Amino acid sequence: ISLLTDVGKEEDEDDNVVKLMSIHAAKGLEFPCVFAVGLEEDLFPSAMNLIDREGLEEERRLFYVAITRAKEKLWISYANCRYRFGKLINNAPSRFLEELPKDLCTKKSTGTRAIPNPQNSFKSSKTEWSQKTAWNEQGAKTSLKELESHLKKQKNLPEHEPSANFVADNPDDLETGMRVEHLKFGYGKIVQTEGPDNNRIAHIDFGLAHGVKKIMLQYAKLRIVN
Repeated sequence: ISLLTDVGKEEDEDDNVVKLMSIHAAKGLEFPCVFAVGLEEDLFPSAMNLIDREGLEEERRLFYVAITRAKEKLWISYANCRYRFGKLINNAPSRFLEELPKDLCTKKSTGTRAIPNPQNSFKSSKTEWSQKTAWNEQGAKTSLKELESHLKKQKNLPEHEPSANFVADNPDDLETGMRVEHLKFGYGKIVQTEGPDNNRIAHIDFGLAHGVKKIMLQYAKLRIVN
């Protein structure tokens, strides 16, 4: 099937496109620049292949395939936390990153840093790729205290009771700047929207009670507040 796809066919030299593919589909191909994403424990290597040596070695071979597709530049990335199966999960960087020559790597961090979770991390005491490089330990402790304090405050807040006339409005009618009502989070203001028209995501500020939340408008059931 791979031989019958368009991947790998000669293209016009003027074509400036990005190819999105799995590592399996990239075998035998080369590109000037390659982005290998999702290098996290339980994702790559997959949690299903961590129980036996043969499965882990196959994942390691796939990683080799991924990084050797690049002829000039290679970017490797992992997320400190991501949504998986409806839950926000903290991640540890893939063990494969430790096997890269450190003198050939330049590490940069960007975005929000996750709060360390000892139950969901790959333990390594001496590595530049360990989670200790992403934050200092004192900062992590502070973040945990702030989170615990925030959760305690939330528990003491009364639950929002939807308006008697609550009827969800058409998601297509929702725009930045509108005040809305959510069944659970109460009243808030749309501060930003992003994404394509058929799958828009709204950043809604629900104040001190719940802060800013990202909500998919097609599933949100929001009422526009006049």
